[in-house]
Amino acid sequence: MKHMLSIVVLLAILMASTVAVYAQEPFTVVDGAAVAVATVVSVDEKTRAIALVGPEGDHWEITAGPEVRNFAQIKRGDRIIASYYQGFAIDIGPAGSGVKDRLDALEMDRAKKGEKPGVRITQATAAVGVVKAINTKERTIVLEGVKNTLTLEVAEDVDISKIKVGGKAEAVYFESYAVNLVPAPKVSGTITLDSTSVAIGIGVTWGHGVLTMNDGSTHKFKVNGLSVVDVGMSSISATGEVFNLVETSDLNGDFSTGEIGVTVIGGGSASAMKNNKGVVIQLKSKQKGLKFTLAPGGMKIRLVE
Repeated sequence: MKHMLSIVVLLAILMASTVAVYAQEPFTVVDGAAVAVATVVSVDEKTRAIALVGPEGDHWEITAGPEVRNFAQIKRGDRIIASYYQGFAIDIGPAGSGVKDRLDALEMDRAKKGEKPGVRITQATAAVGVVKAINTKERTIVLEGVKNTLTLEVAEDVDISKIKVGGKAEAVYFESYAVNLVPAPKVSGTITLDSTSVAIGIGVTWGHGVLTMNDGSTHKFKVNGLSVVDVGMSSISATGEVFNLVETSDLNGDFSTGEIGVTVIGGGSASAMKNNKGVVIQLKSKQKGLKFTLAPGGMKIRLVE
């Protein structure tokens, strides 16, 4: 019970931090987190659940964590950039420790008038499985269940010292947990991509693309590491929007969907990705229904000028 209270107190303290102005909240690159560019469909103030729609019309839902200080300013119709974890464990322990049985106890009602603000959690899920891997530095645990395998980022206040590889564990986690939500800034530019080859069972080897800045200038680049699922055509092309590009050279780098968010929300598509300079690319295939995936090392872009 003491451990459960520590989680509740921690969330309350985080939620009590100074509220930032939504329009000025910066987008930060969170290690291991995935990224998505989407439009807000609905916001639930009590559960902090936000329903989103992506560029392909796919719908999904994320829970805004207490780190999201601008939650009150998020409105239906806003286009946002979300930094999130696909699996975020708020409690985990060896099998039989009773973690999954305390799921209801993790719900925390919003504070009453005059009290410090809190958060109510209602979107958490319980799971039991075999621990396949532990990264103590990154605080990630791979949990293999009967139906699927989860990669979970574990909250800082949760003790993972008793979790062992090969042993069974039970966890309570958010399926999609947002740590940063900001209004999408003005588009810095657009890109077009064209593949050089497509092969069934191999995917796509991308060859080249063009970045068009808002001032009309164009810049050529090479790209690799992007592929597609269920290839059945001779060529693939895509267009995209680029955000947070301060100068053209910022486009150089390795783009990823995030280590924890590698199984991306919204249908498993790697349509949004970021590099270590905070540049975000939102891709859209010209072929209807086509979904992108990334190589293990991500998508690499190199300007050729």
